[in-house]
Formats: sequence, C-alpha cells, structure tokens
Amino acid sequence: MPKIRECRRGGPPWDGPCTCEMGNIYRFAEPVVLLALAKLKTAHGYQIVAEVQNLAVTHAGLDSGIVYRILRRLENAGHLVSTWDVPGRGPARRVYTVTPLGWEHLQEWAAVLEQLANSLQKLAGQCRATANARKACTDGHQAFRGA
Repeated sequence: MPKIRECRRGGPPWDGPCTCEMGNIYRFAEPVVLLALAKLKTAHGYQIVAEVQNLAVTHAGLDSGIVYRILRRLENAGHLVSTWDVPGRGPARRVYTVTPLGWEHLQEWAAVLEQLANSLQKLAGQCRATANARKACTDGHQAFRGA
C-alpha cells in the first residue's frame, strides 16, 4: 500500500514521493549519485565520482565535493553504508554499498523524475506553442503592414 503524503508546499495528500522530501534536487545530484553507486554495486568514492560524470543530466556535471556530501547525506539517512578498505599499500578508503532502504529511495526518485519529466514536457510544449503563436501573429502583422 502506497504511503500517503502531504507536500510541504501546501499540496493535497497524494500517494507518491514529493520533490520537497527528496533532498537536493539541484542538478539532480542525489539521484545521480545513488544511481551511480547502485550500478557499481560496491565502490570507492573516486569510482562513484567517475561514474557520476557519465550520468550527469546537466552540462555542469557534479564536482567531487558535491558527490562526497551526497554520499554522507545518503549514509546518514540509512540509504547506504560504508566500510573501510585497508589495502596492503596506500591509504584506507571508504567503500560504499546501497542498503535496502536505499534501493527503495532509488525507486522513489524514479517516480519523482518521471513526474518531473512529464511536467517538463508539458511546459516545453506550452512554451513552444506560445512562441509559435506569437511568431505567427508577428509574421501575420508584418505581412499585413507590407501589403
């Protein structure tokens, strides 16, 4: 049974995850980092940073500082766990793994991103239609003045 939620921005109760509760949506950092780790299964931070670059949805990408902050936030929320890998040589490194709660959170992000994609498609269509109508009106007006 889906959870019933209420949007913090005052929206009505509904049965899906709300962008208000999804954390940092700036450049979609959280879902990108979580997806990168999910694809890698278990990984060191620098491996996640490299994978994130392949998944970034904006031209700006995500720098390593953002990735490490998101990893800490996801770990604090119980969406992933980390352990220390102490190799024979070199420094110890954190190894991250998605938890069952993290897999559920990734599903929530999928729902939110689908909703945003639909909203963005509608917005883009309205922008296009309005711009085309304006252009047609301007073109028609110029044709009328030239006649």
